[in-house]
Formats: sequence, structure tokens, C-alpha cells
Amino acid sequence: MQNTSSTTRKLVITAVLIAISIVMSIPLNMGPFISLGFIALGPVIAITIMHVPAIIGGILEGPWVGLVVGGAFGVFSLFLASQQPAGSPNAIFVDPIISVVPRLFIGPVAWLVYTGLRSANMQLRLIFSAVAGTLTNTLLVIGAIALRLNVPFFATLASVSVNLVLELIVASVIVVAVVSALRGTASGRTGSSV
Repeated sequence: MQNTSSTTRKLVITAVLIAISIVMSIPLNMGPFISLGFIALGPVIAITIMHVPAIIGGILEGPWVGLVVGGAFGVFSLFLASQQPAGSPNAIFVDPIISVVPRLFIGPVAWLVYTGLRSANMQLRLIFSAVAGTLTNTLLVIGAIALRLNVPFFATLASVSVNLVLELIVASVIVVAVVSALRGTASGRTGSSV
């Protein structure tokens, strides 16, 4: 019975995180909100948090859930890119090597860091997991773009460095808040309350 309950919880969390990823990706184009998960702060600075559900999935339910949620994020990104007009900056995401493959690693890397830091303080574990998942998303997407489009990796990374720092901070805050609430660590309880 316990195993059935665990499997059901895992499926529900996976479905909810995929739904959140999709809702966060739907284009809004309302002021700075390109979508709920992508905010443009002027012509140069833009922050994405669309990878955060994959990080949370990896931490809460393990690498396979993180992989599935990250994969769903990548597939929906591919779908949205296919709806863009030719010449749009987002049109590069029609290549699944750029849009899907890097996103598969977000949750598993976050899970590895989270489990690898077992002896550390819970908040530090969550912060390092959020940082690792965010870096995985950014570095692998930029690496895929460099590989597929023959653009310089480090120049591209430098051009998004301010965005990356902001994403690291925002992802860390969200992951600590959400996972702490779901795990009950904010009130001193242990174990998932989901």
C-alpha cells in the first residue's frame, strides 16, 4: 500500500510540475512579462524561471521526475519556437538539440547536488541545487547553440552573465520557499507533506 501511495504522489507531483511549466511558458507579451516564466527588464536584462519546476521535481521526487519535467519544458519550448516567424530570435529553439536535450539534465543535476550534500544544512542544499540546476540549463543551452550554430560559447555566456546572476538568485529563493513549504522544513517537520 505504501508503494502505491508513493507512486501516486510521484505521478501527481510530476503532472502538476509539467502543468506549471506549460502555464509559465505560454506567451503573454504584457509589458515585461513575455510569459509568466520569462520577464524582460529593459532591452538587455531578461530573467527566466521556466526551469525551476524541473529543479523542484528532481529535489522532491528524484532524478526521473526531474528529467520528465525538464523534458516537458523542452518539448513545449520546441513547440512554441515552431510557432515563431522565421528570423525570430526564439526560432533557434526549433532544434531539439537546443530546446529539449539540455533541459533533460536540469532535474537530475539538481537531485545529484541535493543528495550529495546530505550532511549540509537544508537551506544550503536547496540553494546549491537551485544554482546547479540553473547553471545546467544556461550552460547546456548555450553549449548547444555554440555547437549547432557555430557561435562562440564564452562570448554568448558573457552576454547573458547579468541575466544568469539574477536567475541564480531568483531560482534559489523560489526553490527554498517552495521545497521548504512542501517538505515542512519551515516548521521544523521532516518528510514530505505532499
